[in-house]
This record gives sequence, C-alpha cells and structure tokens, in this order.
Amino acid sequence: MKKFLFLALLIIFTVVSFAKATITVSVWSWNVDRYKKLVAEFNKYYPDIEVKIIVNEPDINGFLTATVSAKKALPDVVAESWEPLSYPVSQGWVYPLDEFFKDDPYIKYVPSSVQNAFKYNNKTYALGERLHFECIVLNLDLLKKLNLNVPTYENWTVDLFKQYARRATTKEYSGINQLWEFDTFMAAVLSKDTTFWSFDPEKWEFDLVNGGWIPAIKLQKELKSIPGLVSDDLINQDLRNQGQLDDYQKKFGKDADAFRESKVLMGFEATYDWSWLRTVPWNFDYYPVPHDPKIGIRLPVHINYTFVSSTTKYPKEAFLFARFLTYDPRGVIARLKLYESEGVENGRLIDWFIPATMHPDVVKYFDTLKIPNGIKWMLKNLDKTVRVDMWKIVPGWFEAIWDVIFPVNEKIRRGETTPEAVAKETQDKANKVIKESWTIFAKKLADAEKKFPQIRKQIEGKK
Repeated sequence: MKKFLFLALLIIFTVVSFAKATITVSVWSWNVDRYKKLVAEFNKYYPDIEVKIIVNEPDINGFLTATVSAKKALPDVVAESWEPLSYPVSQGWVYPLDEFFKDDPYIKYVPSSVQNAFKYNNKTYALGERLHFECIVLNLDLLKKLNLNVPTYENWTVDLFKQYARRATTKEYSGINQLWEFDTFMAAVLSKDTTFWSFDPEKWEFDLVNGGWIPAIKLQKELKSIPGLVSDDLINQDLRNQGQLDDYQKKFGKDADAFRESKVLMGFEATYDWSWLRTVPWNFDYYPVPHDPKIGIRLPVHINYTFVSSTTKYPKEAFLFARFLTYDPRGVIARLKLYESEGVENGRLIDWFIPATMHPDVVKYFDTLKIPNGIKWMLKNLDKTVRVDMWKIVPGWFEAIWDVIFPVNEKIRRGETTPEAVAKETQDKANKVIKESWTIFAKKLADAEKKFPQIRKQIEGKK
C-alpha cells in the first residue's frame, strides 16, 4: 500500500513538474496565421510554454472592456496595439514589467526613446513592438531628370529640402504632393524640447510659444506660398463638381495622378503607407523629414506596443513571449523572415516592419531586406528618434488637440490670425485640459498600483 501511494505521489509530482504553462495572446484577425508560425519559432526556445492565439476585435480597448464586462479572463499578452495605453493602465489591467529587465541580455539594445515610451510613475507598462517613421519619399528618377544630386540622409536639411522643392516646381512638375499635418510633425523636429503639436514630454504640457510650433507653421506657410509647389493644393473639388478643370488638371491632365505618374519630386508620407507606395512605377527612397543643423537630426517615430495583463497566471512566461515578439533578436529576426516569406514584387518586399531594437543581429539582417535604404539608415539611428504618437500615453490628448489647438491652427492656415498672436492663449487652454485629464488619470493609476500587489497575491494563491 505504501509503495502504491509513493508511486501515485511520484506520478502526480512528475505531471505537475513538467506541465506546460499555457498563455493566451490576442492578435488582430489578419495576423492569426502569422502569429501561429511565430509561436512555433518561440517554442523552439521555450518548449514548455504553450501559446494559444485569440482574436481581439473590433479594437483593443473595446475588446478588453467587453472581456472584463463578460467576466472573462483577459489575454495574458496583448501582442499589438496602437490605441491609448492610458486606458487599460488606468483600469489596472496592465502588468508593470521592470522586474524582468534585470540581467536581461537584450534590453540594452533598445534605445532609451523606446524603453521610456510607455512609462508611468517610472514603471514600464508596455514594450515597443514595431515602429513607423514620418518621412519624405524622394523620387530618384525625377531627381536625376532634374539634374539634382542624390542627397545624403545626414545632410538632408530644411534649406536643402526647400531648395529641391523649389527647383522641382515647374510648369510640368511640382515639389511635393501634400503638406497635411506637416507643421504638426515638424514641431517635433524644429525644437530640442517638444514633440508632436509642440508638446513637451518632460514638462507634460504644450509649449506653443517657445517650442517647434511657430517655426513649423512658418515653414509650411513658406512652402505653400510658392504657386504650384504643393501639387494637391491645386485641386479644387468645387470646380470639378461643376464640370470645370481645376489647376491640378490643367497642369497634369484631366485624369492625372501626378505623384504616381512621376510628376512630383517628393511625397510627405510615412512607412505605414508602404502598401501603396511600393506599387509606384519609379525608383524612390525614404528620407527623414528635413532637420535644422542647429538642432540636429530628429526622426519622428510612432511606436506600436505589446503588453502583459495584470491578471496573468504566468507573468514570466507571458513576458518571455512579449520579449520574443518585441526585442529578443531571435524572435525579431523570425518575424522579419515571416514577412519576407510573403514575397517580392517589382524588386520590393510586399510587407515588412521596423523593429524596436538596435541589436546588431537584427540590424545586420534588416540590411539584407529588399526595402529602401533610407529605412535601414533610420533603424541604425533609433537613438535620434522623437516620439510623435503622444495620444497613446497622454490622457486628454484628443480633447486638447481637436477642441483647442486644431481650430486655432485652421484659422492660422486661412490667414485669419498669426501663430505668435494666439500661441500663449491657446497653449494655456490646451494645458488646462491636459492637467485636468492627468489629475483624473493619476487617481485611477494610484488606485490600480495600490490594488496590484493584492491582485497578484490572489492569483498566485498566496492569500
């Protein structure tokens, strides 16, 4: 009897000891197959962690809210999001990850701009998953036709950018396709201290008076004041609706797409526009938005993110998968290979992504991809990035922008006022919104932080 009991206990102990930790990972529906393949790669290194893929539709924060309302378990890892992180953090749904960084061999290759992108109260609530840059797309074929030299990325200054835009503006060509929100992104470039819409992330407030807002608006107005330089400014939909030709059609043709037809030297586009940019029939490269030499190169970047839920039963295992996805070079290269396997068209990869790490193995592999060289250069210069997707972390961002600053920007663009005349009043109103929103958020964050240890104790069966 004793022998039988001993064997039974041994079997139970063996099963428990070698049982797999099972975690769930939520992804977008279009990425399910891709993530299944990534899980197979992950299991080559972590065979004792079972990963189940679930779909988070129709949006991340709505999905999380519905899951909690239905009293269902949150996914252990949310693999990819570009929605406001402040919401799930304020609800106490996100696990701070700093405890896992000690002795991590890979974290040092993540630039500080990415490491610090999702912090509240000095706690890291998410990891950068993939990046997107705001860029200038330069038509290399038209550049040659216009007898203009191919510039280096380092010397792509505001003055050179303006010179090329003017030189390319003729009866047949235009300098750039559009400048929608060009001033708001350049506000992050034409100042050492501010980012998108001239927000100062250190002071956590807008600085329209002393930041990049005013010089960026002046630059945009200067460019738009040159007739024909901005091709899309020639479009007049009212005339078209009346059956008349507008200036765009008179210059480029009735049914013309001037940018696609290689009649525009530059495009103000981003890396997330690749799906259609890769189809243009001419040679191009991605360049950073132009910089001021007095300030230095600043690369406007968007950072999508991954996070671990506070209610996971296996925080270490969940973190390992989140790390594999985001900055573990083994996982990042495996992801790049998955994208690469989807094929090439016209000498260009159909799809790819920009990693959130500068690990030498990742940089080396990224250099082999059939994508524009400018993007490869930007990956090697991640330490020069400036964050522009502030809505992901700043509570009250949308209200401050769309209710306060944007209407003023529109008046400036129409010539009804000047930025100098309205900067102080506008920034004070916007900062009032930010301050009030932060006060509400900070209280919710404090409650979430206070409850977190007790939640973990209950999950871990310690109390």
